[in-house]
Amino acid sequence: APLFSAPLPEKYGQFFANRWVGGSHGNIVYKIHAPAKVSPSASLPVVIYLHGSAKCGTDNEKQTKVAVPASFVANMAKRPCILIAPQCNHGQAWMTRSGESVLSLLDDFLKNTKVADPKRVYLTGFSLGGYGVWHLIDKRPELFAAAVPLAGAANINDVSHLKDISIWIFHGRRDKSVRVQRARDISSALKKKGIPHKYSELPAGHLITSKVFNEDEIHEWIFQQKRQ
Repeated sequence: APLFSAPLPEKYGQFFANRWVGGSHGNIVYKIHAPAKVSPSASLPVVIYLHGSAKCGTDNEKQTKVAVPASFVANMAKRPCILIAPQCNHGQAWMTRSGESVLSLLDDFLKNTKVADPKRVYLTGFSLGGYGVWHLIDKRPELFAAAVPLAGAANINDVSHLKDISIWIFHGRRDKSVRVQRARDISSALKKKGIPHKYSELPAGHLITSKVFNEDEIHEWIFQQKRQ
């Protein structure tokens, strides 16, 4: 399904609902947010947020009413971007069909959106979405300039192909839903391959999104990343 192309209509100054018809991977709903006014010659970074399991469904609302997408919207004037917040279908995961749909959506989006900068595509996600971040950069590392998994875990046999992605891992030391050792393990695997990355353990449990994304530091870092 074709998506909008430059220039973005002014209505994109708010969240706008859409649906991706993903062929063999199935449909997925998502919301998109961009600055209210965008020059046709603009080149905007693209941010994808993958929510946690509590926000799965098809209402296309729950996934935007959380700290991470809200923080990008709040920073839109200072750091303009195109924010995409897909919603994982019930009974699926970002590591299965819904994740494949996100990749198909993103491929089509970058092809059809002239103001989207393909060298500045940033992926972040929480919990189930953190797992999804690792899964998607494992499958398509060439797509992403930066990845920020929050309270997630990776099931990756070889991390060598992640060397060109800027990665910042966040995890709560007291997380009882996804044990912090999972984050330590993937960080160790990256270190063994000599892959630079950032790793932050917080004195917290599972719910760390506000603690991370309400700080300007993470936004500043993300928007500095660009693929060569």
